[in-house]
Amino acid sequence: MELGEPARKAIKGNNLDYYLNILHETREHSLAEFKKRDDSWLLAADKDWSWGPTNNYCKWFHVCEHESNHNGQIKFLAKRLPGPKAGNE
Repeated sequence: MELGEPARKAIKGNNLDYYLNILHETREHSLAEFKKRDDSWLLAADKDWSWGPTNNYCKWFHVCEHESNHNGQIKFLAKRLPGPKAGNE
C-alpha cells in the first residue's frame, strides 16, 4: 500500500514465476524465523500496534489469512493463462 514508486515499478509487470518465487522465498524465511521463536513470543503483546494491543499470534494469523487469499488469487489467475500448465506436461 505504501511501497513508493521505485518498489512499485520493481514488482509490477513480472512473469508469474517471479511472484511465485517471492512467495516461496518469503514462506521459507517465515518458517525459519518461526523456528527461532517460542510460545511466549507468540503470545507477547505489542502495545503499540496500530489497532491497539495485539499479540504476535493475532498478527501472524492475519498475515496467514492474507497469504492464503493471495495464494488462491495466484492459482486462479495461473489456471487462466495461455500455454502449458504445470503438471500437465
